[in-house]
This record gives sequence, C-alpha cells and structure tokens, in this order.
Amino acid sequence: MKRSNGELKGMARQMLLGHYQVPMLAILLSSLIPSLFLLPFNYLCSDRNTIVMQAVLYYLASFIITLIELLLNCGVNRIHLLIAHGQQAQISDMFWVVKNRPDRILIGGFLFTLISWIPMIPSFVFDLRAPETLSTVNYATISVLLTVAGAALGFLITLPLYFAFWIYAEDPDIDTREAFQRSISLTRGAKGRLILMGISFIGWSVLGAFSFGIGFLWILPYMNQAFTNFYLELKQEIDVKVEFSEAAQGYM
Repeated sequence: MKRSNGELKGMARQMLLGHYQVPMLAILLSSLIPSLFLLPFNYLCSDRNTIVMQAVLYYLASFIITLIELLLNCGVNRIHLLIAHGQQAQISDMFWVVKNRPDRILIGGFLFTLISWIPMIPSFVFDLRAPETLSTVNYATISVLLTVAGAALGFLITLPLYFAFWIYAEDPDIDTREAFQRSISLTRGAKGRLILMGISFIGWSVLGAFSFGIGFLWILPYMNQAFTNFYLELKQEIDVKVEFSEAAQGYM
C-alpha cells in the first residue's frame, strides 16, 4: 500500500503522542554539541579582513564538526526508527552508532559532506579573494547568491544519498558503499515526493521561527518521524513492521 505524504505525517503525529521527550532531548543535544564545538572558531571569519590561514582553520573545523553532527543525527534517526517500530526509545539509543562501527558513518559522512561542499567552492573562494574595491552591498549580494546556488546544487547532488544515515542506524554491519547504493536505489523515482515532503514543513518552520525557536522542539521530532516513515514506506516495511504504541492507539 502506497501512502501519501499526508498519511505518513499523520502516522508520525500518532507515533509521537506521549513519546516526544526522548526525540526532543536527542535533537537538542545533536544541535547544541556541534554548536559548542564550533563556537571558539567563529571569530576566525568575523570580518572581511580575515587572513587565508584563519579562514582555512575555520572551514576545516566546520567540516570536522559537520561529521560529528552527522554522527549524532544518525543516532537521532535510530531513536525515530525505534519509535516507528513501536519500541521504547531512550536517550542512550542516540549513542548506539558510537558503539557500532562509527568509522563507517564518519567515512560516509566525510564523503557526503565533501560532495555537498564541492558546489560551495566558488562561494569559499569569493569570500577569501573578493576584490577590496567591491562595496559592502555588492560583496554581500554576490556572496549570498553564490552560497544559495552552491547549497541548492549540493542538496540536489546529495539527495539520492539522503537515507544512507537511516540505513546506518538500522544495520551495524553495512559498509559505506552498500549504504549509499541502497539509498540511491530507494530514492529512485521518489526524489520528487521527498522534496515535496520537505516543502510541506515550510509553514511549520515559519511558526517555529516566530516562536523564537522554541516551537522547533516539537516541530523537528515531527519532521524526523515523518521522514523516517517515508524511509520505511520506501522499504515496504511500514505495513508489516510498524506498530503503534498503546498510548498512540488510544488517540486513534
């Protein structure tokens, strides 16, 4: 049975009833930990007069911290998979990936991040070598355009690999190449629906922004659970394996 994005989102809401606390805390940790690591490096690129070595150190630190963030996000995916299968999730499950060959996630994360950053090279080069004669407005405009274009291209290139980090969270033995191949196979013919799923949360994201970010404590678990259901739907496992908890069934 092929479910619509709306149905998968509805299932996500039902699954999370009474189970928001663990994914909330996991998402909070996965955001705060990388931010704290990056904080000491933020001053390195704080103005246009940044020297090349400072910028290199900043981007290198950002790259490494992005890998840590992907590792933590993989743990968050593990929690949402447990919830989808009707199992009790604990915050310790977030660190399951650390105990189960994290090297493959770091390798996969390195490749994923490298691929997504390649289209950003023009933006990085411009920030480092922008002519001093450019006005601040022109500099900011060009920088934003290059960054947005690079980010969009990087997103499209890495989209087929999107579910690799759910695959890692399920299978402790799978290697990077196979995880990427499975993700590419799963997303074949489904990338449009996947993009539409993301677009459908724009309104929620606006509400989260207007709540000074507090609303994201509820919105992000909802989003992650919906994408987890999308992943299981592509695997054709959502019908045979997903079970609602008794708490969720009480609201159906």
